Amino acid sequence: MKPILFIFFSLVIGQPALEKENIDQPSHFSEKLSVMQLNHSLLNTIVFKLINAKRQKKGLDTLEYNAALNQVAQNYQNEFELRRFKNTTSVERKINKNLYKRTKKAGFDGGLVLPIIAEFDALDYDGKSEYYIDRSKTDSEFKLYYGKKPRKNELNPYRKPIEPLNYYAFAQKLIKNLESENRKKLYAKSYKWGGTHLQWHYKSLNKRKIPQIKMIFLLGGFATAGMR
Repeated sequence: MKPILFIFFSLVIGQPALEKENIDQPSHFSEKLSVMQLNHSLLNTIVFKLINAKRQKKGLDTLEYNAALNQVAQNYQNEFELRRFKNTTSVERKINKNLYKRTKKAGFDGGLVLPIIAEFDALDYDGKSEYYIDRSKTDSEFKLYYGKKPRKNELNPYRKPIEPLNYYAFAQKLIKNLESENRKKLYAKSYKWGGTHLQWHYKSLNKRKIPQIKMIFLLGGFATAGMR
C-alpha cells in the first residue's frame, strides 16, 4: 500500500493553484496571448469558468453555456471590430437596442438578456512606467519596451520587453476589473445562462499603446427568476 499512498499524496500536494478558483485546469492555460495565434475558444472558456467559480463561492447557481448567446456575442464583436470599448455604457446601450430580437432569432427564449462589456490590457504592463515601440525588433511580438528608446551609440542598449499576459492571468485581471462596476450583474440570481466572446481591439495593435482585448458577455435568464 505504501507506493499507492505515496502516489496519491504526490498528486494531492501537486495540484495547481487553480483549484482555489474551483475550476479545472485548462490545457495551455499558461500560454501567452498572441495576435496571430489567439485561441478564442480557450480564452472564452477560462473567463466563463472563472465567473462561474465566483458565483459558486457566493452560493449562486453557475451559468450554463448557451450557444445562441455565444453566437450573438461573436456577431456583435464582428460588427464592432474597430470600435473601442472604453465607454462601456455607450456600447451596452447600442447592443441593448436589438439584443432581445437577435437572441430570440438565434434560438434563445429566456426572455431576459443583459450584456456586460469590457476592455482590458493584454500585456503585463505595470501601469506607470515609460515605454516605447521599436518595430525593428524581432524578440517581441508586440515590440513594446520599458524605458526610452536606446541611442545609436549606447553601450548597453538592452531594454526589457513588456510581456503579454497568459490566458489565465488575463482572465483573472479582467474579472477583477469587471467586479468594480458589474458585481450586481455578474452575481444576480436572475441569470441562468451565459455566452461570451473575446477578441483583440485591432486598432490598439502596432501603435505606441498597450494592446487591448475586448469582451462581450451575454447573461440570459427568465424575467421572473430570483424574485421569490
